[in-house]
Amino acid sequence: MVRIVALWMMAALLSGSPAINKAPSKTEAVPGEVSFATNRCYSKGGIGIIHQGLYIDLKSVQNELRLTGANRWGGKNAPLPEVVFFFQNKVWSQNALPEGFDISRAIIISFESDKVRFFDFSKMSGGYYLRMKPGS
Repeated sequence: MVRIVALWMMAALLSGSPAINKAPSKTEAVPGEVSFATNRCYSKGGIGIIHQGLYIDLKSVQNELRLTGANRWGGKNAPLPEVVFFFQNKVWSQNALPEGFDISRAIIISFESDKVRFFDFSKMSGGYYLRMKPGS
């Protein structure tokens, strides 16, 4: 009988039975964790919303953000990679952050070859948009 119980426990351990607690693997979502890397957002008319007053132009020939009003920020030519911070209603490069910069009140935007990722540290949320072909 002891041998049967021991074999059953060994089989449960090897098969990853839910009866035995196990640590989540890297591909499993952990409750309470932010999974912005897999949070795909969908644009409307080629514009991705980060929050009110901050939008991504996903059709632009360069890395471009639209700000409150008619203000725009333009960076490198798309699809060149670029990382910028939105802080105090301005866009800052990583090499020119202002005095008093506080990452907990900033949004980071990462322009990549095929997508644009963003993360709002004040809300602990984010996601990504797929880039679109200019003029599409």
